[in-house]
Amino acid sequence: MQIKMGGKNKSLWFGVLILTPFLCLVISPGVWAKSATRLAVGGNGIGGVYYLYSGALSQMINKYIPNVEATVEVCAGSSVEHIKRMQIGEIQIAPAMNDAVYNSLKGTGQFKGIHDKIRTLFIMYPAVLQAACLEKSGIKTFADLVGKRVSIGNPGTGTYMMTMAVLEALGIDAKTLKLTYLNWNEGGNAIRNGNLDIQFIAAGYPSPWIMDLAATHKIALLRCSDSELAKIHQKYAYYPPAVIPGGTYAGVKEDAKMPGIWNSYLASKDLSDDLAYQITKIVYEHIEDLKKVYKDSGQATPENTMKYAIAPLHPGAIKFYREKGCKVPDNLLPK
Repeated sequence: MQIKMGGKNKSLWFGVLILTPFLCLVISPGVWAKSATRLAVGGNGIGGVYYLYSGALSQMINKYIPNVEATVEVCAGSSVEHIKRMQIGEIQIAPAMNDAVYNSLKGTGQFKGIHDKIRTLFIMYPAVLQAACLEKSGIKTFADLVGKRVSIGNPGTGTYMMTMAVLEALGIDAKTLKLTYLNWNEGGNAIRNGNLDIQFIAAGYPSPWIMDLAATHKIALLRCSDSELAKIHQKYAYYPPAVIPGGTYAGVKEDAKMPGIWNSYLASKDLSDDLAYQITKIVYEHIEDLKKVYKDSGQATPENTMKYAIAPLHPGAIKFYREKGCKVPDNLLPK
């Protein structure tokens, strides 16, 4: 399977502009209606796709589902923190990358103990592991990273987890790299200033920080060979081959093959079946609202959910999918 994504996501920055005033309303404590059900929604860091997506979904919930007040919670640790906070009841719904979902269910990686409270509502969209550098650096392949200054995101982020896993799959000792853990804007500036060689991000494309770097400097993208992609996918089934099309970033004309990953929108098993059903229903009925924020939101389909979900489906979501005639695989049924 090869992940395909939409073209340049010019709607990302537009989404920031149109959502900002509304998010202020969604996130502000305000005066809660006594009869309203309060719903805490994981949103990663301000400005990222997860934040925009969760903000748009919160607006949809508040608009289309009576007596529910959804608010976005900033979670700096992204996928890992979303799942950990869901396990202890601090948030009720949130997005997460599928590798974090898998590891949380096994109690491996950055998760101590099995996190058994997560359930899937729907599959969101695919992301791709991307890494950009200045063309003059000469970095083209993973083997070229040895001895280089490499930023892989903060520990706990999906980018950190995915990059470390890919290095392991390719037999590259992370200790041979000069690793640092910057946020995207810091990393982009460090590359410009000559203080960093390359930075990774696991996200949809185009990624804003790479676009900004390409606007002022001639850049190059890291690439995998077909054999490397096969090796990664064999070790980690949730990292299928993906392609960043040529022309996505200024000056980069050729396709870049890299591992991809799907994103899941999760709910706590403690969320009521009725509310889980209603949230799943409005996502598909009003998918255009999400596409205004992130173009590839259109890849949220029942078919993709049946194919790519990792965590069991929430019973409320199962009700919706069965109404739509979907056959729910045994592995997605709660035990």
